Amino acid sequence: MRHVPGTFSIAARDPATSTFGAAVTTGTVSVGATCPYVSANGAAVTQSYTKTEHGRDAVARADDGEHIDDAFADLLAGDDYAAYRQVHGVGTENEYTFTGEECVDWAGHRVGDDYTVAGNMLAGSDVVDATAEAYESTDGDMAGRLVSALEAGEAAGGDDRGEMSAAILVHAPEPEFYHNLRVDLSADPVGDLRELLAEARRAKEQIRSETDHLFGDYPDEILDFGVKY
Repeated sequence: MRHVPGTFSIAARDPATSTFGAAVTTGTVSVGATCPYVSANGAAVTQSYTKTEHGRDAVARADDGEHIDDAFADLLAGDDYAAYRQVHGVGTENEYTFTGEECVDWAGHRVGDDYTVAGNMLAGSDVVDATAEAYESTDGDMAGRLVSALEAGEAAGGDDRGEMSAAILVHAPEPEFYHNLRVDLSADPVGDLRELLAEARRAKEQIRSETDHLFGDYPDEILDFGVKY
């Protein structure tokens, strides 16, 4: 196992539902702990030689009314090691991508309507293109579309070393506990993430069914778990 940063990811917004999401997979462990960030007004990913403050601060500044591109540009301007970073994301009004000149090849990014994709240390540019095209062409909710995007990127070659971890993170007006899913160490993290998403959807219905059995009559609010960000 080579624990060297290398990643591909997507950040996206759905204006129709006021939903923001990010998904990422990489060739080292626990990518969900450091790379994806979401809020009510933005989605951001920090990768390559990750600086968690860039993702956290970008979405916080988006919540304060700042455009995501201005937020990222200012954060990178104050970073002496910006050449080693790769960041991207979406806000309520625009998108932003940056690939530092010291990121390991293949490294690059792509901007689409309401989404950004970026990757480094990849098999090639086809990974970014396939991730973007799958997101554009897939129906369903944000969580499902993000996993489909990762699956397509992996099928196109993915991380040049193979993946070890994957994650999705979604901010929606009606949060679900499957909006925050992580596979921290696996031989097939994207496949496991798909299975985890399906099981989490089933678990939502099972919890309601079992609560019905336990109590019969109860306040619906006790099942509003929310999501940890």
